[in-house]
Amino acid sequence: MNGAGPDGLVTIDQVIARARQTLDPGSHTWAAAGAGQEVTLARNAAALNTLALIPHLGRDVTTVDTSVSFAGVTLAFPVVLAPIGALHLYDRDDALASARAAVNASISAFCSILSTARWEEVAATSPGRHFFQLYVLGDRSWIDDVLANVETMGFGGLCVTMDSAVIGRRDRSLEDGFIWRTPEEGTVNLSGRGWDAAYRAGFTWKDLEWMCTRTDLPVIVKGVMSPDDAMRAVDCGASAIYVSNHGGRMVDHALSSIEVLEEIVDILPDHVDVAIDSGFTRGAEVCKALALGAKAVGIGRLQCWALAVAGTSGLTSVLEILAEEITRTMANLGCGKVEDIGADHVRWSLPAPPRQEW
Repeated sequence: MNGAGPDGLVTIDQVIARARQTLDPGSHTWAAAGAGQEVTLARNAAALNTLALIPHLGRDVTTVDTSVSFAGVTLAFPVVLAPIGALHLYDRDDALASARAAVNASISAFCSILSTARWEEVAATSPGRHFFQLYVLGDRSWIDDVLANVETMGFGGLCVTMDSAVIGRRDRSLEDGFIWRTPEEGTVNLSGRGWDAAYRAGFTWKDLEWMCTRTDLPVIVKGVMSPDDAMRAVDCGASAIYVSNHGGRMVDHALSSIEVLEEIVDILPDHVDVAIDSGFTRGAEVCKALALGAKAVGIGRLQCWALAVAGTSGLTSVLEILAEEITRTMANLGCGKVEDIGADHVRWSLPAPPRQEW
């Protein structure tokens, strides 16, 4: 993407700045805020800053293949659109807008259970490509009902979010006075099903093991931050692990996701794919995660900002920027394909100072 797209977007920083100018303060804060003092939020960025890339010279990178396979789905480049429960704050088409951008870029989107777009319409944008994200909002019969419906819609997999027993207390949102809540009647998809967020607090490994026997879809467990939990999820029947601290929005003073990635990858069987999110905004950062064993990197807040600026077109442009950044970074690291990127391409170093205007 050497020139500006139809929306005029050429850099990630430009998207982030325009979103701040475009959004009302409440909606901006809802996505930007982290839990408590936002130590985890800051640690995500600091850790990505401190992990440095190491180029390897003298490699033939005439062609660079960025494609990967994650949870059985081929991605044109190793990025997925993370599940977000209030995308309608940034685009009225909600998860449908993101799914369309994902199809444009030949990657996958995660459709949140709280989407205001109809689940079946999201899946229909590219059957078998997207993943459905599940919060446990009911008992086992409720879960069975949701799974039975989701399986027929054409999703490529089921993503169970397990890191949100209760919602984190986000000081910045509280100070702004903007607290988004799902309407009492739920979304169009949940209307008539009866649901209660309190069930999330009672969901255990035993329930996950049961759930994995109730669906033919590959199950991805999201919110994993320790090797023990990763192995336990696999033992319960999970096909893939999604390393995440929920973008720093649930537990304050937690580890960054990139810090725990390598030890989680190392303990897992080779057939288990790993995704990661929390703080990623640039192609070079994606390459750092690939070096430590991730197969895909989820984009969260950046997805909101892009949709707010120019809807599906804006998000498509952001994905084009990320794809180009990844391609160029891989070439300059000496990597012609994703599997060439390894642990010898990264090391922990000094954190970079703020950018200077030279």
